[in-house]
Amino acid sequence: MKTLRCGDARFAPVVRDTGGGVEVALDGRVFHWTLGEDSPGAFVARGNGKTVRFHLARNGDAVHLFWNGVVYALTLEREGSRASRRSDAGDLEAPMPGRVTAVKVLVGDAVERGQELVVVEAMKMENALRAPVAGTVRAVHASVGEMVAPGRALVEIEAEP
Repeated sequence: MKTLRCGDARFAPVVRDTGGGVEVALDGRVFHWTLGEDSPGAFVARGNGKTVRFHLARNGDAVHLFWNGVVYALTLEREGSRASRRSDAGDLEAPMPGRVTAVKVLVGDAVERGQELVVVEAMKMENALRAPVAGTVRAVHASVGEMVAPGRALVEIEAEP
């Protein structure tokens, strides 16, 4: 069984091609989706009466999923492998290559989960990147006009206890 890691969380999804889409079983729940690619790295998933858009970018063994304003770094855990250094669960990472158009926080700022922190323009679209956790900004590694690569930490957040 393959396991995906996202921060400290581990998941063991079972994915099956249904011919007209995919079936994903995770934690006792089953999801049915049809998937389409809008443009390179930009996808649309339809299922359960919903349509969602998301971006994916691969960087080595990691896949960066940009979904609903939050970046998730997913890696495939191989049996017997040791986890390399990974970013803190509170770090906000670039989901795709792009140019930073706004930085909306400073070191020491208190932030809420979902708060807009950085805006990155990629593929002629502005993507508001939001805080994955509530806490205090411990470092800002991005500046307006800077080009960033997928997986690069843009803002570090010390999560609230």
